[in-house]
Amino acid sequence: MEKVKTLPGQHQFMSVRQLTVAGFLSAITIFLGLTGYGFIPLIIMNATILHIPTIIGSISAGRRVGMIVGFMFGLFSFIRTLQAPSALLMFAVQYSIVADAFICIIPRIMIGVVAYELYKHLKIREVARVAVTAVVTTVCHTVMFLGSFTAIVGVPYAEAHGITLANVFNIMAGITVVNGIPEAIVSGLIVTPIVMALHRSGLKVQ
Repeated sequence: MEKVKTLPGQHQFMSVRQLTVAGFLSAITIFLGLTGYGFIPLIIMNATILHIPTIIGSISAGRRVGMIVGFMFGLFSFIRTLQAPSALLMFAVQYSIVADAFICIIPRIMIGVVAYELYKHLKIREVARVAVTAVVTTVCHTVMFLGSFTAIVGVPYAEAHGITLANVFNIMAGITVVNGIPEAIVSGLIVTPIVMALHRSGLKVQ
């Protein structure tokens, strides 16, 4: 569980260390978002590595840190859809900017929760624990993101393109395989050594 020292009679939302980690990882997320280095353009949507700081934050400093960094990820993803949307999210922006904001932001905040809970409850060797958390969380992120799109704008998207809702599901499944699996592998390869180094330095969820 996340343990934060508090003064008598006070409730502290986050420790100084957590705030520092959240700020640092958010800065990395902002840099990746502003420069575009965190997005890999594909045919109908962008693959991303922006989820990686969120996972690192959750595993190393707790759920709240992960949720804050995830929010920054979602915010910059949303901003990017307003500037240079992928073919998929262009429809969401045109349909409803509120729907687009929900699709971009909420699943990214949930990355912090998923990563923290997975890491907390897995009872395996530490290296495998971190790697499995990174890989599974990345797949969950893809499913949550595409699932949000389908749930919110799936029907109008199908109608606008003259296809059935079942075909929309097939498109989302295809994107999950094409984008989600490579993202998950990359996530495991990057997150694991970084988190293990942070753990050796004393930065670890208790």
